[in-house]
Amino acid sequence: MSVKLTVEQSVFLQGPVSINVATAGRDGWPCVCRAQGCMVAHDRKAVTVLLSARRGQAVLDALDGGGGIAVVFSRPATHATLQLKAGHAARTALKTVHRNCATLYARGLADELMMLGYGADLGQGLIAMMTATDLVALRFAPEIVFDQTPGPAAGRVLVAA
Repeated sequence: MSVKLTVEQSVFLQGPVSINVATAGRDGWPCVCRAQGCMVAHDRKAVTVLLSARRGQAVLDALDGGGGIAVVFSRPATHATLQLKAGHAARTALKTVHRNCATLYARGLADELMMLGYGADLGQGLIAMMTATDLVALRFAPEIVFDQTPGPAAGRVLVAA
């Protein structure tokens, strides 16, 4: 059973955030990959994250094998962080809207980092790296949402199915 994200959570997930997708391999060891964008369904009950097939191969293999998914979204300017978890994720057909999302995501994150004083070279490098041509779309229905912002409330469950 999935949860319904709030409007504020949906906006945050699609904003200038660093996104990491994680799961556990068959051997129990963690697999992690940086995502390259996020889209929240109109009903706010499903999330699609985008990642490079090459860089995320271990994550994709583990998810294809039935592993659960955890995704962390952290805003560099504030360190505000949300974590979403689900029992499974499925690949979904890659569409033009996904590629556009990845492009906008890379630009937004680069702008955020440059606003914090990181150089334009880093921003341009990030955009080049994050516009992979081998994108994979993973869709999942969040079952639990945590506040993982550093501080006394870190780990607090915000909503659970």
